Amino acid sequence: MWNFEIIDSIPESVQSEHVFFHPAMIEAWMKTYVPLRKMTPIYIKGVNGESAMYLPLVLWTRNWKNAFVRTLVAIGYSDFDYHDPIVNGERPDKEAISSFWSELISFLKSKYTIDSFTIEGITDAMAYGSDWQKGEICPRLDLKDVPDEDSLMKFFKTSLRGDLRRQMRRLEEIGPLRLREFHSWEDIPEETFTQFMHQHALRWPNAYKAPHFHENLLKIGLRAGVVHFSTLLVGETEIAWHLGFTYKGRYYYYMPAGNKDFSKFSPTKVHLFFLMRRAVEQGYEVYDHLRGDENYKSGWSNGFIHVNTFSGTTSSIRTIVRDSLLKIRHLPPPTRDNQLGFTTLRCAA
Repeated sequence: MWNFEIIDSIPESVQSEHVFFHPAMIEAWMKTYVPLRKMTPIYIKGVNGESAMYLPLVLWTRNWKNAFVRTLVAIGYSDFDYHDPIVNGERPDKEAISSFWSELISFLKSKYTIDSFTIEGITDAMAYGSDWQKGEICPRLDLKDVPDEDSLMKFFKTSLRGDLRRQMRRLEEIGPLRLREFHSWEDIPEETFTQFMHQHALRWPNAYKAPHFHENLLKIGLRAGVVHFSTLLVGETEIAWHLGFTYKGRYYYYMPAGNKDFSKFSPTKVHLFFLMRRAVEQGYEVYDHLRGDENYKSGWSNGFIHVNTFSGTTSSIRTIVRDSLLKIRHLPPPTRDNQLGFTTLRCAA
């Protein structure tokens, strides 16, 4: 049996196993979306014996065009890849984790008027029970068996290894090839950030970007030491950019962009190699490619996990009326893709 309570915030002394519930990440996301959406943060603490789990959620009320639907999602929603609860104390067993989710939803329904809920981005280790839907694959490279650059190169298939060497040789003929890292928002030239966002938009023109979200990630996350931002340069020309995360021995490959003028040189692929080499040199244990089964990831990975989704609607009169209004307007009920206007389309090499 879990005892739940609503708390003001998650204590900083309680650390998440993944980067997405780091206080800086939560702050950046909330700072972006609270001015844009009608949201109420809900920080949950659940205690079961010697185990405690924390989960940051938001209750969002949509506008009149969407029948004022009230939906419950994890902070970060589809902008963040993982939403596993933060565990403090003894790790609960499978049965306790399964009961955590069912009892949590019952608790929230008793406290709030909710039409629907979607808890996604939960890894296999936290998705116990019969109500889960298996979602996207998350490829990763275990770096514990990759001690140096030579070992990294040997891990790649012959075709990938040959292509990397060929492209780097061609780029070196234009000018010196180097990685530049930035350690604060103030260090990033305005043109660098502008080009990063512009080139990403050229590659994915329909991808929604919440105003100031990536700026907030860089401002807050670089200061906290969990965001990593770099460019790949040929001479003094930036040919690729990447915004990622570093946390507890893991590097997260999140949002790359390549200079369209250099596309024949595969700049994002070369940049990815430079980032992996940096991770090896810095002693990271895992290079996480995050969600998505893009073909390129298989050549850079030796393992994977899945993320899972737990969702549903309530059977209240309010929800029934809401669904009827949406049908009358010929609008589909809210889904993962249309609820918040977010996108998960971020990257490809």
